[in-house]
Amino acid sequence: MKVINRFDESGRLVYSSEIIRDIVDCALNEVEGVVKYPDNSKQARESIKTEYVEDEVFVDVYVKLAYNVDVTDVASNIQSTVKNTIESMTEFKVKDVNVHVIEVEFEEN
Repeated sequence: MKVINRFDESGRLVYSSEIIRDIVDCALNEVEGVVKYPDNSKQARESIKTEYVEDEVFVDVYVKLAYNVDVTDVASNIQSTVKNTIESMTEFKVKDVNVHVIEVEFEEN
C-alpha cells in the first residue's frame, strides 16, 4: 500500500493509494453498462490501476461491458464520472482516465 502525504498550514492529510481505487470502484458502479466483477476477485483487484505524479492522478480502468451498449458513450461516461468523483472527494486533479474494454457480457437465454 502506497501512502500519499499532503502538508499545509492546517496540518497533514494522508491518503492511502487504496482510497483512490475505492473511489474509482464506486464511480464505476454509477455508470450504466459497466458489468461489475465479483468483489474480492482477481479481476476486481486488477481492474483499476492508479499512478500519482505530484498532485495529479492517472487512472487505468479495465472493464467488462454489457453487450447492448454503445462502447464510446459508456467509455466517455466512465471517464467523466471517475474524474469528477475523484476531484470532488480529494484534492487530486485527474490528468487521464484510460478505459480498456476487456470483456463483453452477453445475455444468456
